[in-house]
Amino acid sequence: MTTDNNETTATNDVVDSPSHTATSPAPEPAQDVQQPDDRSSESESQDTAAAPAPANGSSDSLSGPAQKPPQSEEDFELASDVEEYLRDVIDPELGINVVDLGLVYDIWIENGNTAVVNMTLTSPACPLTDMIEEQAAAAVMTHDLVEKLTINWVWMPPWGPQMITEEGREQLRALGFSV
Repeated sequence: MTTDNNETTATNDVVDSPSHTATSPAPEPAQDVQQPDDRSSESESQDTAAAPAPANGSSDSLSGPAQKPPQSEEDFELASDVEEYLRDVIDPELGINVVDLGLVYDIWIENGNTAVVNMTLTSPACPLTDMIEEQAAAAVMTHDLVEKLTINWVWMPPWGPQMITEEGREQLRALGFSV
């Protein structure tokens, strides 16, 4: 990882599964999943004391989010599939999937078999990190797309309502929220 804007991340290797090979092409990745640096120019520092303790023996890192390596067409297709399956991961507090809620900043594939997701939570103090990791593992790994899912918890830029997609806003309105 490289230092970039003093971003705080925690990396969690969520799950491993048996080897497989992707067999069907998928559509291009959605444009609403962006690099964290493309999202905001807000404050460059973050108080790390409030961040939840990472699971699976990982530790918080001040070196910034993991950086996306060059991607092949197959990698983009796999990342698009991973994004689609992450739409089954529902934020328990708001009842909206993590993609439309704007919590997923970036998705890529490493070594052809590991999905890496840079994502955040609505608050660094959110106690639901483990629950979202479990849902993500269940959503992605049951489809045998990749052998491993790694979630990098990224706290910069901080999440804000402006990151919610239009579809997410419609879902929130249907639940009675004013957005």
